[in-house]
Amino acid sequence: MNPTITETEARDQVEAYVRDAFAALPSSAARQLFSRNRSECTDPTDNGPAGRFEISATYEVTGLKPDTFAAQFDAVLKWWQGHGFTVLTDRRPADQYVFARNERDGFDMSLQANELGKLYLGATSPCVWPGGTPEAAEEPAAEEPEAVAEAVPQEPVPPRARRAPVDDEDFGQTSWADGGAAF
Repeated sequence: MNPTITETEARDQVEAYVRDAFAALPSSAARQLFSRNRSECTDPTDNGPAGRFEISATYEVTGLKPDTFAAQFDAVLKWWQGHGFTVLTDRRPADQYVFARNERDGFDMSLQANELGKLYLGATSPCVWPGGTPEAAEEPAAEEPEAVAEAVPQEPVPPRARRAPVDDEDFGQTSWADGGAAF
């Protein structure tokens, strides 16, 4: 089992990516925390073991008029492209949603606007161990020595893509009138 960055490092990197991408927006923009999550990787798409977590944060971007959102999307995409992110989903103009992944470190980012004139910027870490390394499993006490079987080399399993490049919270299906209760 491979070590990862720690949960604290993942949280710090999520915040750094949001802060740095946010800096591409006009000075009139402000941000307000919308959600912060620690989600267990219950279906690790890299065929990894349980016990790891994804760290995410989403911020509502305020202080910008909805008729400027197209320019804001362009500014954030330009920042992503200059900082190692690849856009995997761009639903514009039908939907105001873009999703990108940093292939170097596996962090995801998204930018989403809704019909109520709200804009959201978020980042999610890849699956990480809380302390950076897997916790050692306790060995059961052996009553009698067991015969050691000869190790048979196995073909390595290629990793799958972490997850589909879509919006997990599905902003388009969320009722924004009640403050986004889907979170």
